Amino acid sequence: MKYGQVKTEKMYFTSNEASKIVGVPISVLRSWEEKFPAFNPQKNRAGKRMYSHSDIEIAKKIKNDANYDPAKEPRKKTSQLKAVKSKLVMDKNSLLKIRSNLQSVLNKIKK
Repeated sequence: MKYGQVKTEKMYFTSNEASKIVGVPISVLRSWEEKFPAFNPQKNRAGKRMYSHSDIEIAKKIKNDANYDPAKEPRKKTSQLKAVKSKLVMDKNSLLKIRSNLQSVLNKIKK
């Protein structure tokens, strides 16, 4: 280390950094916040999670103690996603039909 340089260690980690350190997806870290009261990272002024060293250690312990299996973690249900998608398609079709009707009214007015 050069003269005048100070070696500093990060006090907090972002969600992305914490995810990489612990070895689980960010969504898993968030789900653990709800399941384990001891695992409660702080949020900064912008509302982003900031993980301390102790938060990282707790997450590692949860991962090891719970025998973390990514296949058992909750995921968004495909049926729910399909329902939302079909509703959006219906809404789009309705809007296109309204647009077509308005266009024909406008054409009649112009004549």
